[in-house]
This record gives sequence, C-alpha cells and structure tokens, in this order.
Amino acid sequence: MLTTYAIPTSAHKTLDALVDKVEANPGRMVDPAEIADLKGTMDVRATMDQLPEGLSEDDFTGILKLAMLTECATDSYATAIQERSDTYDTPWLGRFNQNVWVPDERCHADPYREMFLTLGYSEAELDAEILETQEREYIHRSGDTPVHITTFGMIQEYLTDNWHGLIADLLKSSSPAASHIANRIKQRETLHTIWYRDMTALQVEANPHLIQHVGEALVGFRMPGQELLPALQNRVPGWLPSMNANFDLMTKDLVRHIHGSLGDSLHNSGELLVSIAAERDMKLGPVHPSHLRKALNRLGGPGYGLIGEALLMKVGLDRLYQAPTESASGPTAAVHRRVEQIRSVFRGWIADRMNVEVGYEGY
Repeated sequence: MLTTYAIPTSAHKTLDALVDKVEANPGRMVDPAEIADLKGTMDVRATMDQLPEGLSEDDFTGILKLAMLTECATDSYATAIQERSDTYDTPWLGRFNQNVWVPDERCHADPYREMFLTLGYSEAELDAEILETQEREYIHRSGDTPVHITTFGMIQEYLTDNWHGLIADLLKSSSPAASHIANRIKQRETLHTIWYRDMTALQVEANPHLIQHVGEALVGFRMPGQELLPALQNRVPGWLPSMNANFDLMTKDLVRHIHGSLGDSLHNSGELLVSIAAERDMKLGPVHPSHLRKALNRLGGPGYGLIGEALLMKVGLDRLYQAPTESASGPTAAVHRRVEQIRSVFRGWIADRMNVEVGYEGY
C-alpha cells in the first residue's frame, strides 16, 4: 500500500523546473580525467606516520575504506531512489537521480582506491572488496515517498560531505593531492545537500501536511553504511573525536538545513520538533510532547512558531528569526516590545529544556 503523498500539478512543474536548472548547470563534477591527472601523487603513507592521537593505522585504513566502499555502491542507492520515483510518478526525482546524482557520484570511490594502492594493497584485493559491497542488498529504511527520499538525501549528503571534509583535514599536511581530491568530493556533496533541501522545501510548501513525512524520514534515518558495512559504520562514533569532528557545528548545520527544507518557517520547524519529540518520547519541558502537540493542534497551531524560535536559539541560529526593532517608537511599537519580552522569556525557558544534538548510530 502506498503511503499518502500528494502535491499539486503546479508543484510538480516547479520541481521539474528546478531539476532543469540543475541539469543545465550542475557545476564541475569529479571525473576520471581529474583523477588520472593526480595518479601517483595521492600517496598517503606519510599520513600513517603522523596520525592524531587516538587514531591507529587500522583506524585510518578503516576511515578510508568506509569512504571508498560506501561511495562505490552508487548504483544500489540509485536503484532504490528510482523505484520510489516510479512508484509515486515523480519524473523530476528520477531525472535528478539518473542525470545528475548518479553521474556525479560515479567517480567518488576511485581516489580512495588510488590511496589504498599507495599503501600496498593490490588492485585485485581492492576490486574484489568493491564488487562484494556492490553485490550486497541495500534496504532503504527512511521512508518511501519523494519527500522522504529528498529529506533522507539532504541529511545523508550533508553527513557524507562532513566525512570527506574530515578526511581532507587528516591528509592536508602530509598528502596535499589526496586532501585536494577529498575536498573536491566534499564540495560536490555540499551541492547535493542544497539541491535535496530545496526539493524538500518545494514539496512542503505545496503541501504542509508532508511535514509528518519529513519527521518520519529523520526519525528513521540510517546511513547506507549501516546496511552495507555495519562493522565499519559502527566504528565511526569512536573515530570522530580523534578526527576533530565539531559536533556543535554539525548540529547547527543540520538544524539550519532542516529549517530551510521547511521553507524557513518557524511554525513548521516547531511543529516538526514536537512531532519528532512525541515519536521518540523526548522531553520538551514538563508536558509530554504528544500532549503538547494535541493541545497546539486543537488551538489551531499557535505556539509552534515559538518552539521553532527556541530550537534555533538553542543551536545559535537566533539570526534566522527577527525580533522587533528597538528603535521604533509609539504605542504600537511599545506593545510589540512588551510582547517580544514575554516571548523571549518563554523562548529561553523552552530552549533550556531542549536536548538538541547530533546522535550517531553511524555518521
């Protein structure tokens, strides 16, 4: 049975236009010629001699291997996306998948294969491991509708972007060529994140009820490595601190992207947070989120915007909502300032009771 999903014809046309624009100008993808030009320069042996405290040589090879093997399985992920695009009759998603995302991802494993060759691994050994990964069954568990897929894509691409960036930093001083190509891959994942975010925003704008599906995709999110490479993926939380991962920045970035995927709407962000809190039985103060959601919905939804503001405040994104200007004068401005003072008290109270942070089962 299909999960409920509907957006107006006009929204499909807008999404088609977005994909047209991306297809016409996808930017400079990583291609085989670029990798060939760097062949022989991506020697990472020197990095093995100056790993940061807490990372062993086995950790380092595991970090590179996770990047190589998750990237080599592009066709597995593409098949899962295409099946859902066909099921829900969304050609714009299928076109983006086949004409932009797949060609862009196709070469991302190759530089890591070259790095392993400099460490003494044989081509036969690496190719066998790549083939074994490609032949494993990938099961997508983060929801099936197009908005589930674009939400999943936004989060997955952001976390992959971050992973390649951390690798680039590890390699920067000892292997600048390898660091450069890891950064090039990172840059492409950044674009993918933005494109998926914009596709999600257009769907939610067309049908605000899809916020529920966005929440489901976030709650059910699993990195592809959890399905294909669990032994490596499960080591990521132990690696991240030694790789100097900035968890506060990552949390801020993810909240910023999610807020953007909801049309930068404080109401939508607040509604999403309450829905996720209810689903996960999280605390948002003395009232259980499920009771809070029922109360707010019964009143028509006022209060969600304040919760959205508290969420942004909690992660340091206060600039994304506007308070009344202090320079305004007159009785109306005075009332607005007083209302803002009251909102500020409640906003701070809510924010103090939130626990918003990146949780890692994988990336």
